[in-house]
Amino acid sequence: MRFMRWRLSVIWRFAALIFLMQIACVLVSLWAVHSFTSKSMNHASREVAVGLRDDISATYAAAGLDAAGATVRSRIQGDPGADTVLLLIGPDGRRIAGNLQRWPATVGTAESWRLLNLHSGPRRSDRQILGIVSTRFPDGTRLLAGHVVESDLRFGGFLEAALLSAVLLAIPLAAGAAWFSAAIMQRRLRSVTDTAAAVGTGDMQRRIVLTGSGDMFDALGRAINAMLDRITGLVDELRLVTDGLAHDLRSPLTRLRAVLENSLRQNPDEAGSRALERALEESDTLLRMLDSALLISRAEAGIGRDSFMAVDVGAMLNDFQEMYGALAEERGATIGVDVERGLIARANREIVGQALSNLVDNALKYGGDRITLAAHREAGAILIQVTDNGPGVPEAQREQALSRFARLDTSRHIAGAGLGLSLASAVARLHGGTLILGDAAPGLLVTLSLPVEGGA
Repeated sequence: MRFMRWRLSVIWRFAALIFLMQIACVLVSLWAVHSFTSKSMNHASREVAVGLRDDISATYAAAGLDAAGATVRSRIQGDPGADTVLLLIGPDGRRIAGNLQRWPATVGTAESWRLLNLHSGPRRSDRQILGIVSTRFPDGTRLLAGHVVESDLRFGGFLEAALLSAVLLAIPLAAGAAWFSAAIMQRRLRSVTDTAAAVGTGDMQRRIVLTGSGDMFDALGRAINAMLDRITGLVDELRLVTDGLAHDLRSPLTRLRAVLENSLRQNPDEAGSRALERALEESDTLLRMLDSALLISRAEAGIGRDSFMAVDVGAMLNDFQEMYGALAEERGATIGVDVERGLIARANREIVGQALSNLVDNALKYGGDRITLAAHREAGAILIQVTDNGPGVPEAQREQALSRFARLDTSRHIAGAGLGLSLASAVARLHGGTLILGDAAPGLLVTLSLPVEGGA
């Protein structure tokens, strides 16, 4: 799976492309050098052999066989390296001159150019690789001219070995260059992803650091920073509007509740009193909805992050057990606590307390007769779990249950605003954690993750 992720990674493919292109460039360059060198050496040897043949042929045509033989002998004596190969055979098959003892059986009388492995003469005990040409004169005289190419082939072998060594050296160098290029790209992109992740957790002041190079990465960073500035401005405006609206609505609702309470005290009619009591309950519900909606908006805007402190999770859950114990007994339920010792979270105690209060309240309303508050450390985070043995939430509806004002069909007969889980989810995101709904088999398992003190 990890290999598949790397294979599908754009950075991995970019690095692989750089590696393959560098290796291809090296191979093409070395092939060109090898081909040019081999052709040059082969062409030079052939030119020597053809030149000897043409020179002796011209001498034979101008002065006869004896002059041609003298030219052969002088050319052999004038070659101290003994790389020249010549053989002149008369019309009667007699050897006139040359440094070959006999005419090779595999060589014809009109060879343009070929390589042979032959003895080059009595002074050479080892076999040599020769490049030869041959011709036949009108009277039957035969001439073989050649050049020893073994040193050229040996040099070609050394060249091939050197080229192979260059290829083997180029592979790690190309891999290093590809890795270095991919690391640069990954480092530049990590700034973007880290900024996006920080903004996703509510840190709206985070921005991408620009290098000033003016490249496309800087252009991308400037565009994203401008977008984040615009989003931050809109969020600030929305927060101001919602805060103002909440305060503006709170005042008339509070006055309305005061009027209803006063009317309830002054109205002796029993039916009127019941109606006023219901109106008071509805006004209280409206005030709670307003407070919850305002708290959610502030949590999603990142308000409260500056109030993070060390929170003893065990002590907080024990406080909730005492706080809700009497209410649970009235409803025929029990609340248990199972907390790992020494759990210190970095959190806003007031906001987390409100979220846990909503979770416990939901468990009392919709759960069964047994509620458990648990907490333990896992993977650098503290997981707080609220478990009940009620009907739970179907897996297909769990995402819907976390949205604002969501009311599942099974709970519509119970009073509520559908903001409890939404508030807890917003609080989890404010702390860089998550809120996950699971199956307690039976019942609902709600898991709230918080950062460990000192790890955030």
